[in-house]
Amino acid sequence: MRPKVGIALGSGGLRGLAHVGVLKVLERENIPIDYIAGCSIGSLIGALYCSGQTPETILRLAKHLKPRNWLDFMISKMGVISGDKVLEIIHLLTKGKSFSELKIPLAIVATEIKQGKEIIFTEGNVAIAVRASISVPGFFVPFSVADMLLVDGAVLNPTPIDVVRKMGANIVIAVDLSHAGTVCNITTIFDVIMQSFDIMERELFKYRQHNWDILIRPDIAHIQPSSFDNMDESVLLGEQAAESMLVDIKRLLNEPIVEYNELDNENPMHLPSN
Repeated sequence: MRPKVGIALGSGGLRGLAHVGVLKVLERENIPIDYIAGCSIGSLIGALYCSGQTPETILRLAKHLKPRNWLDFMISKMGVISGDKVLEIIHLLTKGKSFSELKIPLAIVATEIKQGKEIIFTEGNVAIAVRASISVPGFFVPFSVADMLLVDGAVLNPTPIDVVRKMGANIVIAVDLSHAGTVCNITTIFDVIMQSFDIMERELFKYRQHNWDILIRPDIAHIQPSSFDNMDESVLLGEQAAESMLVDIKRLLNEPIVEYNELDNENPMHLPSN
């Protein structure tokens, strides 16, 4: 019996395409993936992958979906993007699936902003959970569901290592995009928000539970989180970072299994199926 492998896909804006590169390498090397936990862009990549989209297809979708197709700007006291379009697109790309219909078990992290609580979605409609998890404060209008007001999971847990461990993973591969920060010019309010988030995520990671077995950190500091021009490079950097850890991953797959408890029932949230 082999150990169960879990992947924690962290936040990082559009640089999160690095996750696609990591998944490409794991597939190519026949590394099994038994669980995925995602936050923000990691929740979106994880949801697409778990619903059956290949890494190559995810990259093609990212490159061909123009911002106007999913960014619905509005005037609101709580954000400048309503998020209705992106919810429709995610619903379409995940084929309207619920968590129970996914090919790989998935957990998605969001933040309940009124009480400052971490919310973990493991049941119900996947698209709704992703919409909540990607809601960067100041950009997206917070998503309201079940009397909760939800924003980006990165506010509390940028790289959900502990979540995928509790799902049952014996080996946790964490893909952290917040480690290096961003080196860029600050010229717009969007740059200010994303840079502030980047700093916050980097500091949060220092104090979160560091219970990983493999830590993958793509070298994406020079890429702005809001850039649409570096998708291929982000994927390539994800591939390179994953390849550098293959020897360690394969070694762990041949070591004795260490058992962990499954995700408890204290925090997971159950969403409507449609």
